Amino acid sequence: MIESVANKYAWKKRVFVGLAAALVAVSLPSCGQEGSSSGEQSQSSVSISDSEPSVSGMPEQSANAGGLVESSETPPELVEAPAADESSQMADGKAVKEYDYASPVPAGEAVDDSYFDDAVFIGDSRTQGFILYNNLSNATAYVDKGLKVDTAFTKADIEVDGVQMSAMDALAQNTSFQKVYVMLGVNELGWAYSDIFIEKYGELVDKIKEIKPDAKIYIQSILPVSKKKSDGDKIYNMTKINEYNDLIQEMAKEKEVYYLNVAEAVADSEGYLPQEASTDGVHLNKSYCAKWLDYLKCHTVENMGQ
Repeated sequence: MIESVANKYAWKKRVFVGLAAALVAVSLPSCGQEGSSSGEQSQSSVSISDSEPSVSGMPEQSANAGGLVESSETPPELVEAPAADESSQMADGKAVKEYDYASPVPAGEAVDDSYFDDAVFIGDSRTQGFILYNNLSNATAYVDKGLKVDTAFTKADIEVDGVQMSAMDALAQNTSFQKVYVMLGVNELGWAYSDIFIEKYGELVDKIKEIKPDAKIYIQSILPVSKKKSDGDKIYNMTKINEYNDLIQEMAKEKEVYYLNVAEAVADSEGYLPQEASTDGVHLNKSYCAKWLDYLKCHTVENMGQ
């Protein structure tokens, strides 16, 4: 009798271990990193926003501008799985390691367009093109040509219910958003002091947190410009863009918000915007805006590392 019971439990244990191993062998699909290659044409102008996408075409812009089956006969050898360690937290019901804000959001399983149903995008003409070309009408966009980290508070160019207001005032009136995607900085490359730029950017992040403390805030890197644009412009060049992106990533770490290195989604092997990506070396065409969207879908806090 004792031997029979022992055999019974041994059999159950083998089944349990076999099923558990089968589950571990199943893996979720992950997003790959997409790069590009090339380098491009542009206009040399005081403002980066001199040719911005719009519904009708390319406009213009500013200057400086446990167990598998429950059973009452569970043998003592089968113990519960250990709980997540003390540094773990819950995200959408999943135990995840404490997030390292010093690093960009890693790739994971892709989400679909519905992920952006409760998202707000704040940005300049590049984000305008992103929203238009990707037909992301389910998302809310507070975007404007030449928008900067300071004019996001003061420039009343966002229309909400027929009323013109600033991007931050519009955000304060929105009660339904849960995610905010921000891309700013290219129009500030001509500012005399980069420390003022990053201070103002930090104030914008603080205001978003004040308006919606539980919102996920994604801060996106400044996208690259073409090699031709970079080589021929004293302000809008990759040296300045890389300097500002370093400041933005450090600010994201200090403010504990999520940094997205979207530049890697569209840059060539040398870090420039490829020639085929843009007609002016600055603003992305439809196919490269699609690469940008694919990157956002593959880099979310909920699915990172999956």
